Amino acid sequence: MGSPVIELVLKNIKVEEVDEGIFSCIDRNDRQSDYDNKVNAYDLVVGNAIYNRVMWGNWPSNYADFCHQALTSKPGGIFLDAGCGSLVFTASAYANADNKLIVLLDRSIGMLRKGRDRIKKHSGAIPKNIVFIQGDIFSLPFQDAAFDTVASFGVLHIFEEKMDLLAELERVKKHSGKVFFSSLVGNNTLGRRYFNILNKAGEVATCHSSQSLIGQLSPSPFEYKLNTIGNMAYGESA
Repeated sequence: MGSPVIELVLKNIKVEEVDEGIFSCIDRNDRQSDYDNKVNAYDLVVGNAIYNRVMWGNWPSNYADFCHQALTSKPGGIFLDAGCGSLVFTASAYANADNKLIVLLDRSIGMLRKGRDRIKKHSGAIPKNIVFIQGDIFSLPFQDAAFDTVASFGVLHIFEEKMDLLAELERVKKHSGKVFFSSLVGNNTLGRRYFNILNKAGEVATCHSSQSLIGQLSPSPFEYKLNTIGNMAYGESA
């Protein structure tokens, strides 16, 4: 792993290459994730355009556009995607970005492998400015104020501890930088019903509408602007 990334990692964190272009900051006895065995099923469902349009009121292009917005908020800056998944919607944006450094972090090595392969399909190889890292989103292995832009797409709705997650994203963001996030919300009957099915299956946290999500985040010392399309809320630092 190149020195620009090493300089961002906390000094007490051991980094080990575990696959081509993929590095882990997780103890070798704890590297497995439930999502490792769900990658193909995840892509089949979550990556389906009709599923996203019917259930969540968005097209994949909405997600890709928001990723592009985050990438270009600090042109040439250092960028982190925390909880990047398999890059099912974002691979093209990352492959074509000219940021100085793009760090793609996920807890699942299976997701990182899928994302890496998507990037390679776009670019022919892993671009020198892109690094894949296995890490914990609630305890990011990076120093304070390491990134110009920090993003977390489609992750916030998975966890009840939304304030803790956002606080950790803010910790590794430079003072002049921005945080971008997206979260599923239940703004209509279909969205709420399906959200609650996913909640009972243990796939997501409690269902919130856009308004109740704003209310839940309001005690945070950080301010966010929220824009909603259908059942997806798009947030960024105010």
